[in-house]
Amino acid sequence: MVLSIISLRKSLSGLKGVGFWKALAIFFALLNLKHIPFAWHLRILNALLSHVPFTSRRINTASTLLTPASLFHPMILTSRAAPLEMDYNLHKSNSTYFADFDVARVHLFVRLCGLGLARTSSELWLAANKQGPKRIRAFMGGVHLSFKREIWPLQGFEMWTRLLCWDRKWFYVVTYFVEKGRVVPKGWVLQPWRNQGGKGPDDNDEEPAEGERKGNHPAIFATGIAKYVCKRGRLTVPPERILQSSNLLPPKPADKTTPPLTDSPAVPADGDAVPATAAAAAEAAHDATTSAAEEMMDAALRVKPTGGDGEWNWERVERERLRGMRIAEAWNGTEA
Repeated sequence: MVLSIISLRKSLSGLKGVGFWKALAIFFALLNLKHIPFAWHLRILNALLSHVPFTSRRINTASTLLTPASLFHPMILTSRAAPLEMDYNLHKSNSTYFADFDVARVHLFVRLCGLGLARTSSELWLAANKQGPKRIRAFMGGVHLSFKREIWPLQGFEMWTRLLCWDRKWFYVVTYFVEKGRVVPKGWVLQPWRNQGGKGPDDNDEEPAEGERKGNHPAIFATGIAKYVCKRGRLTVPPERILQSSNLLPPKPADKTTPPLTDSPAVPADGDAVPATAAAAAEAAHDATTSAAEEMMDAALRVKPTGGDGEWNWERVERERLRGMRIAEAWNGTEA
């Protein structure tokens, strides 16, 4: 009898231990959901599907908000630095930024160009007598990340991703890793379902919000630039055509041509010389990305969410595109 009681106690104590370690393992896994097997694939799949207009509400907001005025607005995502992302300095490791950057870019690209990719794919397929690939595919051609501040374990951050510019071949996308809560947007232009009460920025006539700032400047942890090319087989589809099919470009004047390919080291600013070497181009690219980060962050916040297409005519869109091209050209110069 005594032996049976002792053995029962041992069994119960063993079960208690198993329960504790299971709970601890589950808790640790929850803290690192971004790094469980296939988590990256699920995050990308969510990015692909989250902007499909499943509901009538999303259909209505998508049809009213995707205008030229939406073209340079940011897509804002939130995340947190998981324990498994830490390096030996207990900061978010630089290699882990790229996975978050992937997810942020896909969210933006699908939201802005999903409709244009579908329409252009159908047009080209029919023009080819239903021969060859049926769909256009997007491929990344390069990525650059510049680190400014560390992110601590379990610290929350936001990814502000926007279209920087485009040329005859490439889309250029920029992402800012920003301290969570430092800037509170008053409207979600590309994510209207996140507006309280379902009210989008187009529904109010107030002056555009810069965002409610909790501090003097946005705290930027890192800045990333990437470029995409869209292909149908071996055929390169110009970004301008996809943006037009997405209703994101205003009518183009007859005397304007397609933007040229970015093949020079840099586009000089007023009074600036073009860097003659790859080293000089690299230095110019670094200066451009670091000096322009907060300026472009502010510009993304100041873009007016209200108003019709008339405010964002071809000349205004082109000015904003060329402003981004100066950074893209300098970055391309580092590849020489």
